Amino acid sequence: MISKSVVMVTGAGGGIGRAICKQFHTRGYHVVATDYDPSVLSDLVGKDGYTIAKLDVSKAEDAQQIAGEITEELGRLDVIVNNAGIDVFSPVTETPPEKTVQGFMINTFAALFTTQACLDLLIASKGTVVNISSESAARMTPFQFYQPSKRALEALSETMRRELIVHDVHVAIIRPGPVETPFISGHGNITNPIENSRYKESFERFSARVAIDTPKKKCKPEEVAALVYHAATDPKRKVMYTINLILKLEIMSRLPAKLLDKLILKILRG
Repeated sequence: MISKSVVMVTGAGGGIGRAICKQFHTRGYHVVATDYDPSVLSDLVGKDGYTIAKLDVSKAEDAQQIAGEITEELGRLDVIVNNAGIDVFSPVTETPPEKTVQGFMINTFAALFTTQACLDLLIASKGTVVNISSESAARMTPFQFYQPSKRALEALSETMRRELIVHDVHVAIIRPGPVETPFISGHGNITNPIENSRYKESFERFSARVAIDTPKKKCKPEEVAALVYHAATDPKRKVMYTINLILKLEIMSRLPAKLLDKLILKILRG
């Protein structure tokens, strides 16, 4: 068994995931860096303190395989950071259902797959699962599955935590606001991928509004990574940790549903 504490990070190829890997590595952890595309991890191959692995987080069998490899090669696992996620703007009511389901598999259920596969390791270490959510989970807007998938992740995290407390394993949620990554910079140029969409004009108005409202204040991936490390090691074991929340969006999330519907309809109809 390795003497260092071990963390597994999903979606480690860049952005927040890569920053999380660096944060834990600097703190003396052995890092299992995983990504769907292992080529984006090539710079870490052979680097001391890293194990590199391909992981399609949407497949439970992949999670089982990597759990077996960690058990055999390292013998322990102290922290899982479920960071992998995707965001696609598209009318949910027109998008092929399998694409929306795949989005939920990656953004929501992957956290369950990795945790379940590594359960014995986590119980042995009395470890921590850190699930990366989003400020947008507090509100729902049209044309994307990202927000509902992150809200579902938070709900799933609650259930997981209330089971795992029996084994002294903690589940924490990170809810960041805008982060300086390509993930959010792409919001300035959103196009409708559905041909002959029933929402053509509405989507164009929505896209224009998103571009206008793209937040200027963004935190750096390194700041989120520092918060993730804190959540993973905090003896207080808080349920949720937040960073860079936007007051305007917090206010919107508290509006009555019918009022918010009217505001959104005004944007979509022009």
